[in-house]
Amino acid sequence: MADRKATNKYYPPDWDPSKGSINKHIGQHPLRDRARKLDQGILIVRFELPYSIWCNGCNKSAATGVRYNAEKKTIGKYYSTPILSFRMKCHHCSSWFEIQTDPKNAAYKVTAGARRKTDDFAEAEDRGTLKIDTPEEFSRRANDKFAKLENSRLDQINTLQSDATVLTKLQHISDRQWSDPYALSQKLRKEFRMERAKIKSSEALADRIGVGFRILPESQEDADATRLVEFDAREKAVMMQRLKEIKSGNLFAAAKSAPKNQHQQRNWSRPATTEGSSVTGGRGGIGGLSKTSTLVAATGSSGSGSGSGSGSGSGSDKDRILRSLASTVKANTQLQVDPFLNIGSSASSKSSSALTATPPLSSSKPLPLVAYGDDDDDDDDD
Repeated sequence: MADRKATNKYYPPDWDPSKGSINKHIGQHPLRDRARKLDQGILIVRFELPYSIWCNGCNKSAATGVRYNAEKKTIGKYYSTPILSFRMKCHHCSSWFEIQTDPKNAAYKVTAGARRKTDDFAEAEDRGTLKIDTPEEFSRRANDKFAKLENSRLDQINTLQSDATVLTKLQHISDRQWSDPYALSQKLRKEFRMERAKIKSSEALADRIGVGFRILPESQEDADATRLVEFDAREKAVMMQRLKEIKSGNLFAAAKSAPKNQHQQRNWSRPATTEGSSVTGGRGGIGGLSKTSTLVAATGSSGSGSGSGSGSGSGSDKDRILRSLASTVKANTQLQVDPFLNIGSSASSKSSSALTATPPLSSSKPLPLVAYGDDDDDDDDD
């Protein structure tokens, strides 16, 4: 603050540097109001009480560290050291008291207007003051070897006790943590293995469903939300039956039995034989039909119940089943079994009437849902 005032002061136009400083020009001291009694040898300073005192005017106490605006002046000397006097006014009343320095004893003494407050219960160490030995005490300790040894030993004990407090706490903490290093290492390695297993499981799940980020573990909120989801019992039963048939089948079992020419006309309606599920005609029974035709025939037989798939209701059911299976195959790219296997045979075995197949809608060429190879690759049956 003072530095800012010193560097930003105003220079009037009638000021001449040859006549002196700006303070001399305006008739002001650099210390300003603090130097109002400087002609009497008094300077106003801030003084802090070195100890607690009792004021003689109001009989109230002033604690150590209370600051006053004191009048400082030199009243004498102790050898070459000046003796200073600090005169100040009590903040409880208008009484003045004076405190002087004591260079001989390296202390302060109250000379007027107050008295020192003595605390019998407070020792010199508690007050933070320095106790200076007398010359007699100093010479006695210098000549007394036992006293010298005792004092040095006490100094060592005090130093060790102050340092041992923190070191002991740290040692106790270290001993408690590393009392069994093998068990601690085993615990840490177990936690690392469990964490690696969780990460590997999450990455495997992400690869299986085809996402490029790590999946978080299941939370209780997800489990609670999943329990609230309910499905129709009939649709669930159909889905479970379909999944069971898919898992029990083989992907490449009927690949060679598919017809080589998908463009030729077939007789789509055949009466059932006495053996049950075989159909005569075409190329020798139901084995001559394509995979899609077999699936359509199976769904038509199971949907109609009487062997004829010409009803409007059964046609919509067949289309819905085909669309559902096709979307399942397209969505799940990691499916390892044929989703259309054994559906026609299981459905035809349950039906005791004639097996009726319905051709694909608005197409003379049946398009299979799953490609089992080109028609020109296998020429063994031609």
